[in-house]
Amino acid sequence: MDARDALSDALKSELETAELSRITVARLAARAGVTRQAFYYHFDDVYDAAAWLFQNEVARHILAHARYDAWAAGFEQLMTYMYTHRTQVQAILKSLTMPKTEVFFFRALRRMMTAIVAELADGYSLQPADRDFIIDHYTLAVVGHLMHWIATGMRDDPAQLAHRVEYVMRGHVLESIERYAQTD
Repeated sequence: MDARDALSDALKSELETAELSRITVARLAARAGVTRQAFYYHFDDVYDAAAWLFQNEVARHILAHARYDAWAAGFEQLMTYMYTHRTQVQAILKSLTMPKTEVFFFRALRRMMTAIVAELADGYSLQPADRDFIIDHYTLAVVGHLMHWIATGMRDDPAQLAHRVEYVMRGHVLESIERYAQTD
């Protein structure tokens, strides 16, 4: 395990019992078994480390489910993880601005949607601008629900919300691909 991973694990542990604003570089470095200099080699401050941790955990999870038959289950698992670790997630999100959070989720979920559209569009001829519009449209739909769920304190049941989003979108990505392919 490298220093960045050790610091990441230390931060996860600290976030179980402390608010992000109360976690110090010295405490993280000691828990990770690295020097303060090693911490500052990888991160600017504790908030930077928290953002890196969150973004890597989420991005890895999203990309692991970047298939049409798996995205909804992956989305549900992501939301369930966020719900289960609300304290950690909310502490990290408080350190980020809402626009940064939204851009992060958009980029991560767009990679997933790009893979899904590529999978479903196999055999269809789409203009690049049309393909991008389809990807962005469905990415924004998922991001919108996720951001609203976060903004309202993650009150809704993650499984129910993920099911509802999947239910509304079911078949529509392929239908959009077919419509745009017919207009070429």
